Amino acid sequence: MKSYLSILILASFLLMATAMPAQAKDPALDFNASAETDAWQWLEDKNFIMERSAANRSDTKLSFTKQGLLIEALKPSQAFIALKKGHLEHYKDVEITWGVNKFPQGASYVDGQRNEAIMLYAFFGTETVDSGAVVVPDSPYFLALQLCEKDPVNVPMKGRFFHDGGRFICVAHPKLGEVVTTRFDLKDEFKKVFGKDAPPLYGIALEFDTTSPQDDGTSSAFVQRIHFPDAEYIKESSAE
Repeated sequence: MKSYLSILILASFLLMATAMPAQAKDPALDFNASAETDAWQWLEDKNFIMERSAANRSDTKLSFTKQGLLIEALKPSQAFIALKKGHLEHYKDVEITWGVNKFPQGASYVDGQRNEAIMLYAFFGTETVDSGAVVVPDSPYFLALQLCEKDPVNVPMKGRFFHDGGRFICVAHPKLGEVVTTRFDLKDEFKKVFGKDAPPLYGIALEFDTTSPQDDGTSSAFVQRIHFPDAEYIKESSAE
């Protein structure tokens, strides 16, 4: 599993800061801008943070196209595009409009090749769970949704670490370039996997991983919208 992500969370919980007011119903993140827009600046202006190769333009290409925000790995690398400040209550589903233009060759959690062109992490609560390794920091509970080529759909899988607190789930097998909309019941899946009610949602992050590739380590995916129907976004004050 991606041990770096837990370090990022421990440093500062990934929270939902956008241009939304202190409280907002039915929050959604729309990734729409003109092709001339600098994607890094656009994301920074909306309080996204770039971690690992996402901050390096020689490793990662971010741009706006008719597909939405295009996220490309230019070499073997791992990128995180995260949000911070706030949390969601009264949520149930997440709805993601996204797609893949190129998968990392051989990517399959079933086969132990834990790569992906795009993945959405959802982090629950502030309690940290044992990572399962002394050298890997603990992390809040998470579910990580991805688009894949061949792994079974809607089957929670374990990664290398975080067996007690994290699962990876392929939610669709899209054709290359196809726009798909995924609606996934986060609360229900959390209860099924972890055996208890889901706490408030305290963070999300988009990620790709092309490390240890079977090809040149490139990938290409896009996201158009992330929506939390009926949820309530609450922005913490600066004192919290």
